[in-house]
Amino acid sequence: MARFVTIPEIELGEDIFAYMQRTVGHFDATRYRQLVGAANDYKEGDEAIGVAAADTHSRECARTLLSHTTIAALHTHPLFIDDLQQLIWGTTAPGAYEQVKSWKLGELKAHLLEQSEADIKAIMPGLNSDVIAAVTKLMSNDELVAIGQKVFNPLPDSQLGAKGYMGARIQPNSPTDNPEDIAWQVFNGFAFATGDVLVGTNPVDSSEANIAAIEQTLKDIIETFDLAGVIPWSVLAHIDIQAAVAAQQPGLVALTFQSLAGTDDANRTFDLTLDKMLRHARSQTGKYGLYFGPRSWDRPLVLY
Repeated sequence: MARFVTIPEIELGEDIFAYMQRTVGHFDATRYRQLVGAANDYKEGDEAIGVAAADTHSRECARTLLSHTTIAALHTHPLFIDDLQQLIWGTTAPGAYEQVKSWKLGELKAHLLEQSEADIKAIMPGLNSDVIAAVTKLMSNDELVAIGQKVFNPLPDSQLGAKGYMGARIQPNSPTDNPEDIAWQVFNGFAFATGDVLVGTNPVDSSEANIAAIEQTLKDIIETFDLAGVIPWSVLAHIDIQAAVAAQQPGLVALTFQSLAGTDDANRTFDLTLDKMLRHARSQTGKYGLYFGPRSWDRPLVLY
């Protein structure tokens, strides 16, 4: 695989699929991924897998091709086909998808930039993750910020994530998992009026006994300050370990966590499968659900 993607020229109004037909003669999955990847700003990871644009001209050509491509074409040509992709397809709202499937990606970009939050939210359920990722490749940082300033998704029965509200997580990591160290870091966070989103720590030792000890430390703090039901706590070990601790000591684990990748193969390297994650999610019966975040992106989501 070549390290860089070169796109010497494109024709007026041409989309990704017409370009492939003209230059390759048929749909080619590898070339498709290269063309989509080339629309991205330069990233070392893109270069490593051979989908980075060779130069500014190639990047602009890729973005133009992508802007002419319809949502339906992207939806029906997933970049990867696996169980996770099938789940995404199955949870894309058919009615909302029907409204937008004929839109070109450039039209979607204009809609996001020009329309109200209500209008944007009306079509959101019809956009799968490939489409959302693709449209961001057409936007500048300023454009992404502009959308982020008008679209909000607060947690139910909460101001967390609402417009004008800033929440914060306390992350009391200790290099030795020392309970006193962890506790004093939480107190320090409280002193700055932070921690309303979550008190969560990354453990060094993921043995069940150690995870239980840290969970107990955080639980004691939350209950001592009468914050149970207001602020959850979490110990970011592998979800299987958290589930085992929760089964052995009911009530000790408030919010379970797991980092997730975007494909089945990548998740398997962390001993994760779609079925396993769905079972863990369904097992959450209290106020708090599953707390997860994409790998290499330290802005996880909290599902209540």
